[in-house]
Amino acid sequence: MSSPGRDRRVNIPNRKAKDTSSPTSWKAPAYGRPQPAPKAQPEPRQPRAPRQQRQPRKDGGGRGRGRQQRPRTPQGLPKDHPLRASSWARVVEHDLGDKVLVVVAEQDGTLGRVATVENAEFQAVGERVYIGEDRSKRTVVDRLLGFAKVERLSPAAREQVSAALTELVSANANHFLKGFYNVAGPINRKTHAFQLLNGVGPKKAEEMVEARASAGGFATFEVLNEACGIDGASALAHRFAEELLDRNLQPRLVEMLLPVKA
Repeated sequence: MSSPGRDRRVNIPNRKAKDTSSPTSWKAPAYGRPQPAPKAQPEPRQPRAPRQQRQPRKDGGGRGRGRQQRPRTPQGLPKDHPLRASSWARVVEHDLGDKVLVVVAEQDGTLGRVATVENAEFQAVGERVYIGEDRSKRTVVDRLLGFAKVERLSPAAREQVSAALTELVSANANHFLKGFYNVAGPINRKTHAFQLLNGVGPKKAEEMVEARASAGGFATFEVLNEACGIDGASALAHRFAEELLDRNLQPRLVEMLLPVKA
């Protein structure tokens, strides 16, 4: 049997032995304001290479790659414009400042605006000017501008529409005598076609019918004027002008008697 002293062996460290462990990594705390870390200096920028100028594309460039530019067509009146249907017109007003004529077309009475050539002479009311497609015949008119709107006509131009049409009627007397004065009849039971003319009432219309029967028809405007006591050309032109300035006026002799037939 062993003794108790031998079984209880306790290793007592030798306090005088030096500590051979490795030094700790802990450091004492720093006192005072911490110093900022130095900023990193940016690297100097390298100079950029100059941009190369783009060469223009042969196909036109720009947006829409692969698309070819369409040639621009000259601006002008469409082929079916009423003003292009007439070769001749009568002058209503000449604006020398704007170099523009207000005209009435002989084909159907269309009121239009046309530009004159450079240094064109003044055109009096009723003068006949060529507005057709043959440019070699255009001695006064340079190009067609379009309709002359009634609401934009000057007061003088509105008054002169009748005078311009008088020249048209007088120059084509046979057409208007045969087409109207020698064949005109009652519109209805109360109204005769002669009453469409300015200053002609029921009694005057009856007298004109009797004068026509006695003369066997009016051969000239001179015969008509003497027999009826009116100016036949200006009376018919006045009616034409009223119809052109008022599209609601019925019946429309201008549509019945134009264009002039040779």
